[in-house]
Parts: sequence; C-alpha cells; structure tokens
Amino acid sequence: MENQCTKIKGIMKKIKDAVKRQLKEQYKKACNGYLCELLRMWELDARYGYWVGDEHGTMYCYGETHNLSMEEIIYIVENDIEEDEVLAWEDYCLEAHEFGFDIPNLRSWHRGCPRTSKETFDTLRILKNNFTAAVEEEKERVTKDYEETGIS
Repeated sequence: MENQCTKIKGIMKKIKDAVKRQLKEQYKKACNGYLCELLRMWELDARYGYWVGDEHGTMYCYGETHNLSMEEIIYIVENDIEEDEVLAWEDYCLEAHEFGFDIPNLRSWHRGCPRTSKETFDTLRILKNNFTAAVEEEKERVTKDYEETGIS
C-alpha cells in the first residue's frame, strides 16, 4: 500500500511539473508575441534588444537606454501607442525623478495625467543650480574664515 502511495505521488509530481512547463512555454510565447508586435509597430530590429536575464516577460531592453516592462509592452500594443509618446514619457520620468516629483506610469501618461511643463523643469533646474552654487560659496567663505582666524 505504501509503495502504491509513493508511486501515485511520483506520478502526480510529474503531472504538475509537466503542467508548469507547459504554462511557462505558453507564457513565453505570449510575451514574445506581444514583443514581436511592438517591434513591428515601431519598426525596431530585434537584434538590438533583449529580455533582462533572458527571462521572458520581465524587462525588455532595447537601444542603449530604453527599458519596458511586460505590462508596458502589453499596454503599448493594445493601445497602439507610438514610440515618440513612450520616449516623451521616459524623458518626463527622468525630469520628475530629478526633482522628487511623482512619476506617472505609462497608462496614466497616455490618459493625460497632470504634468509639469518642460519650461518649469528648466526654471527649477536653474534655481537648483543657483542654490547649489550659493551653498558652495558659503562653504568656501566659512572655510576661509576658519583658516584666517585660526579657530578650529
């Protein structure tokens, strides 16, 4: 009886493993299907991109600095989003991050979420640079005063 239970457990494990392999293969095919459609839409060459860690459905890197998650790839394909819009979103995200602003996901961006203008980012960058320069000047002044007074 115990031997039969062991055999049944072994058979059940083989079935579960086969199902997992099949699901993984189907997922890989679906991910690659969406990716192929994205590449076709944007007229990109697949030789210049790769799945991070060769894990299909994770992060796809293309060009030198562009990355898309599987969720973003699906959204792009299903909503016919042009590459220029995604590039604009990526640029915005970099600027928003620089100043600690909330970073919209692609879906929110595509739907027209509130945004800070390029001009405002440029103004903030100038103010930030001026502030940084003023802090450095003050540090230098205090250091010089310490040196001149001999007080430490």
